[in-house]
Amino acid sequence: MSTISLGRLVILAVISGLVVSAPQPGRDQQVTVIKESNNHGTDEFNWSYELSDGRQVQQKATVKMLPDGTKFLVVDGFYSYVGPDGVKYSVHYTADENGYHPKLMTGDVQIFEVHQVGLDPKVLASLLG
Repeated sequence: MSTISLGRLVILAVISGLVVSAPQPGRDQQVTVIKESNNHGTDEFNWSYELSDGRQVQQKATVKMLPDGTKFLVVDGFYSYVGPDGVKYSVHYTADENGYHPKLMTGDVQIFEVHQVGLDPKVLASLLG
């Protein structure tokens, strides 16, 4: 599996799990898709959706190359939901060659930011085989 494919898989799995774990509507309320987009190219992709219960997800990725020829994905995106208290909770993030950089938001107020969360290159190399 290439680095790009593994990166896509990991990022999509994490984001999907977090969005699915957001508060769900009551059993009698059906959630519908309000908007969705899905565009994949050779060196980039972007996709998004918005649900009738207020959940939103958006992600854009592009392939970049380091001076040594190593290719990697730069991913920007966010996911959000409206809590039972009526407040929108969201995570805006960037993942690049320097790690994962999330910003946690409550409404329009940033409550937490991580500037660098990365894996030790040896750990990453062992995961990639």
